[in-house]
Amino acid sequence: MEVEKAAREMQAETAGAARKAPATHREAARDLSHARKLFEKGMEHLHKREMDPAARCFAEVLALHPDEHELIDRARTYLAVAGNGKRDREKPLREPVEIYHAAVFEKNRGNCLKALELLHSANGHADPDGRLAYLAACCLALNGRPAEAVERLRAAIEASAQNRIQARLEADLASLRSEPHFEALVGRS
Repeated sequence: MEVEKAAREMQAETAGAARKAPATHREAARDLSHARKLFEKGMEHLHKREMDPAARCFAEVLALHPDEHELIDRARTYLAVAGNGKRDREKPLREPVEIYHAAVFEKNRGNCLKALELLHSANGHADPDGRLAYLAACCLALNGRPAEAVERLRAAIEASAQNRIQARLEADLASLRSEPHFEALVGRS
């Protein structure tokens, strides 16, 4: 993996250049503070699922602060997590149900654009119960795109009349309730 390779190269570079030990307590505290900031920045990236920047931060902690044993072990662990997380995320979703669950996850995180991107990747797959179209309608409505939302909702209702009943009560579609096309599609709630 390229991140681990880069980490090894950084460690080799810093090992080659004799690292001068901090001369004063103040310098040691500054080094520790820098190491902690890098580590925390890596953790922030990791929590945001930004694996490459997280891995770079952890690799930098390993390379620049080899004396900070408290952080080195954790940085190594999280570097491996970032590498594994990147490999797992790169696995393409193939089945419509996988795409649906991934899109629901993103929508629940508040990332409607990513959910729509996932749902768009399902084009060409069968959507017999209209769940993909219904979820797309919800995401589009939350994203302030009412015309597109109504069209996706129309497709969902054509696939299953149950979606009409659900749409009347759906909080994510509340912004569409004043739309004449929405009212014509689902009826008065």
